[in-house]
Amino acid sequence: MAWPELVNHPSDLSDVAKRFGQAIEAYPVFEEHSQNNIILTATGPVRGEEEKIYQWRSADNEWSVVLGRRFLSFYRTAYSSYSDFSSRLEVILKQLNEILNISALERVGLRHVNQAADPELFEDLSRFVDEQVLGFAASRFATDSAQMHSSQNQLVVSVGDAVLQARSGILPPQQTVDPAIQPHAEKSWILDLDSYMARQRPFDIAETLELVGELADLNYDFFKFATKDEFLEKFGGD
Repeated sequence: MAWPELVNHPSDLSDVAKRFGQAIEAYPVFEEHSQNNIILTATGPVRGEEEKIYQWRSADNEWSVVLGRRFLSFYRTAYSSYSDFSSRLEVILKQLNEILNISALERVGLRHVNQAADPELFEDLSRFVDEQVLGFAASRFATDSAQMHSSQNQLVVSVGDAVLQARSGILPPQQTVDPAIQPHAEKSWILDLDSYMARQRPFDIAETLELVGELADLNYDFFKFATKDEFLEKFGGD
């Protein structure tokens, strides 16, 4: 997923959404949602103004474009390659910029959710995943009657201007880390990598794509640190 947060959006996006949807013909399936914002104050949470969220999907439902008043999100449920992702993102940014003439970028982020469900994986996780990443998932109990159902580890680390949030662990059957991702019927192991840069800068499509590329490299570097060669061989990595 990539989501540049955009400033100077109009308060009513209905006309923008109509024109934008016509411009991105590769994503013909349209849905409109309402989102309630909650503002945390010193006296407690306050319900904010309702916001319209617009979503377009490809005919095969694998690609999604989501537009809100201050953000654009673009993601695919079955990731294939960064070059394919980046080229499609470039087209979407160009189309949106032609309509909105975006002046500034506040935040750009990229998220990769890696999930594997295979009985062989759970026979010995340390064969596939670095022990530093496993955390509680590597626990060995004194009795065979104790079975681990779930575990999660979390790390936040800064690298230059970027921040990487990494979560890993075991998910029970029928659970997912994101509504956009279909849950597995069986127990699964996840490595959720979410990196971003938050600094206001003039909006430029080429520079934005370069930033997304840097975040992709950061996520991949951590993925390589977290997994072993056996993981790549087993689950089709290059």
